[in-house]
Amino acid sequence: MKTNYYANLLKRMILILIASAVLGTVLLVLSFFIPPERIRENVYASADVLLLNDISNISDNSFSRYIWQEREQYTDAIMVQNAMEQIEGKNAFEHAMWVYHSDLDPEIWSPEDSLRAYCTTQKTEGMFLHEYSRYWHGYLVYLRPLLSIFTWSQVLTIEVVIQIVLFILVLAVAWKKKAFGVIAAVLTGTFFIKPTVVMASLTMSVCWMITLGAILYMLLRHDNLEHKNRYPEIFLIIGILTAYFDFLTYPAVTVGFPLCVYFLLKLKEKQDLKSSLAKLILYGASWCIGYVGMWGLKWVVADLTLHTGTIKDAAWSIIGRTESIGGRPRMNGGFFVIGLNLQEYKYRIYAIAAVVIGLLALIAIIYAMYKTTIKTVLTRLLPYIIIFCIPFLWIIVVQHHSALHARFTFRIISIAAMAGCCMIIAIKDLFSKKSTCK
Repeated sequence: MKTNYYANLLKRMILILIASAVLGTVLLVLSFFIPPERIRENVYASADVLLLNDISNISDNSFSRYIWQEREQYTDAIMVQNAMEQIEGKNAFEHAMWVYHSDLDPEIWSPEDSLRAYCTTQKTEGMFLHEYSRYWHGYLVYLRPLLSIFTWSQVLTIEVVIQIVLFILVLAVAWKKKAFGVIAAVLTGTFFIKPTVVMASLTMSVCWMITLGAILYMLLRHDNLEHKNRYPEIFLIIGILTAYFDFLTYPAVTVGFPLCVYFLLKLKEKQDLKSSLAKLILYGASWCIGYVGMWGLKWVVADLTLHTGTIKDAAWSIIGRTESIGGRPRMNGGFFVIGLNLQEYKYRIYAIAAVVIGLLALIAIIYAMYKTTIKTVLTRLLPYIIIFCIPFLWIIVVQHHSALHARFTFRIISIAAMAGCCMIIAIKDLFSKKSTCK
């Protein structure tokens, strides 16, 4: 019976993936039917503010200076260039597959300087045309329509409002359902992604909005999803959305946070180690199938239709992004890059918070082992221990990318902080009257 279930599940996943690739392609093509003139005008209107490099007039101790120093400007500039570019003689499908942008340098990309020059002269003569076909660039599906109506600054404001609303809804629904552990865990994870900086960036907000949306849907539909065994498809869709919209920033958060929430929602039920591990593996694998499968389908669609060479380009990119850093052995390089990512938590408050969470988790585990059996403690904690390891395994595997872009990849470490908080909550729940373990 289980063999039939997994076979049918795999068929459904393949169908969902194919349908997602078709729908994603259609939506992306349709977005390029929007005339670029109005988009460019709205980018020009606020580019001088959002491409600001001189922050000497901002007070050293001000919150504004912190945001300007920390925000991800490089990738935002690429996204905006991709949104406003329209090459004469190229049709909408070619734009959707190739995703063009102009740059001042033929080899080394300088998107901020290029966009600043573009907005100043309002022409691309003398610039070099680049393509970025490896990604879906699904953000263009909403960014192009929004920029045709609003300025770049106004679009950022809209995204900030959406994130705040989603965050408040997550906390409100969790409170209503008395899922107080979810509230504590989400707040902990949120703290370690530097949410104010995330909200101020087009690039950084993508994974965060997907994560909040996924958690909100799980809170609203958990019983129904669990009863109908639909969680594999949910994690598949989360992976698909991440591959489609994200610019390879901190995608692991979109699986790590929902996994933590899922096991917190199951705390009051009878716990079985084998069942918990099976679900953790199945849901994590479902996300991976959605993420890798959706990304791979972009390469297939682009290569089959326009012979872009994207598969070959993507294969070399994967080799480059996953190679060990600086010629070091794999594990040695991995730990070095983990250190680079941890250094992005520059302020003392993050170190204090991490130490407090770690100490509380350690004390809770020691107390639980003293009061009950190791098997009972492991039954409760092993899923969170595995989730805790996700960001560090990700960094070790994708260490070149994690070193090159530590400025934003560090946010996946928030998964470990959230998982640590979940361990404390799970131990506390273990000794409540309603808790049952097996």
